[in-house]
Amino acid sequence: MMFIVNNSILANGHPKGSLEDTSNVFVSKWHPKMFYVVLPDLSLSFMLPDEPDRTGVHNLFFISKESCDPLLLDTIKYNERYFTPFSPGSCYDAVLLYNNGKYVKCNDIVFENGAEVNMRNQKIQPSDNVSEYWKKTIRTFDRELGRDDMVSEFIIKGYVFHEVSGSSYGAFVRLIGADGKWNASDGYFEIESKDDTEQTLVVSNAGSIAFEKSNIIASCGFIIVLIESPEAKQFRLHPELWKPRKDTQ
Repeated sequence: MMFIVNNSILANGHPKGSLEDTSNVFVSKWHPKMFYVVLPDLSLSFMLPDEPDRTGVHNLFFISKESCDPLLLDTIKYNERYFTPFSPGSCYDAVLLYNNGKYVKCNDIVFENGAEVNMRNQKIQPSDNVSEYWKKTIRTFDRELGRDDMVSEFIIKGYVFHEVSGSSYGAFVRLIGADGKWNASDGYFEIESKDDTEQTLVVSNAGSIAFEKSNIIASCGFIIVLIESPEAKQFRLHPELWKPRKDTQ
């Protein structure tokens, strides 16, 4: 399994000391209630609070207890997107940053498989110098797409990654029993739901095991790593087994 992560680079992919001014960049007013992280060996759920100011979520990120650097759930390097390989048992501070600079912070979160992190019981902190720095240097969750035509509050957004390469991965994403679907050719998807009812999300691609998550809230975020199928793994490791047989006659 290959990962590309460089902790000396800020979450927006720019080296320290080379800040990107995001103050004039369009930001969508997205109000997710949940955030799901599905990695090969780690599954996490984050319950997000309601924001009274309704400015929208900028991003969810984590502060390393060792380096104190902010880490997003994905890393962009050389114009490629990779998922960040958080390890089970590692400890981080979780930060939910809003577009107005206010934020919610949960300290000392241990990443255990299946853990649910309740950020709803934390007080929303006022904007300060540190959060303004975060907002200026950390990209928004959907920054790369830059869409501004989603008007519903009930939007599911996420990224799909490949288990082996670690990079973003094209996939077909749909909601069961709903009209919503998205061809995530670049790994990113947005699906608009008509109401706030619970949904079932299905993500699939040839060569991977389909992912399905039921009872999700209609407004939420996802980071999904699709697991390679046994057939695709066999073909990758033993391509000679799939060569056409010569006619023996």
